[in-house]
Amino acid sequence: MFINLSDIRKMREMAGLTQTELARRVGVSQSLIAKIEKGKIDPKLSVVRKILDELTPLIEVPEVAVNLMHSPVISAKMDDRVKDIVELMESNNISQVPVVNSSGKLMGMIYDYVLMRKLALPSSRSLKAVDVMAPLPPLVSPSTPVNQVMKLLTRYSVTLVVEGDLIPLGIITRSDLITYLARK
Repeated sequence: MFINLSDIRKMREMAGLTQTELARRVGVSQSLIAKIEKGKIDPKLSVVRKILDELTPLIEVPEVAVNLMHSPVISAKMDDRVKDIVELMESNNISQVPVVNSSGKLMGMIYDYVLMRKLALPSSRSLKAVDVMAPLPPLVSPSTPVNQVMKLLTRYSVTLVVEGDLIPLGIITRSDLITYLARK
């Protein structure tokens, strides 16, 4: 899911900031903020991240993680081939996928940027999920306040909603958060 840059205006307004105040906090011009909000320019990812880093801690949302998460979680098994994982990610238009063991317990995470590096290796044909997975992102419970999730998503691209013994219930990305906030 991609970020709709015009949603930044709604987030800014929810945070109670003017374009000038947001621009000052981010270190850009007010006119750049206005152009981004109107969709007149395609800003650098680093600028969008700075904007989100400034806005998300300022927005109060009285909801909990379970209301925001995507469920069921699309996941890979530890012994899945990388080729199959790439197809899974492409067919579902996702850029990361959790890895679970045979009991459904979370073991790691596979990100598209890790796959790009690993697929460049000559030995990539034989790679399995366990060979390319990264450590787990932050984990939250279904009752975690969205404000806490927002703080995590200023540092991480994704968080997983879990229950009990690391059983995934849902996944929340930055894009999910922005879409959710824009609809409020």
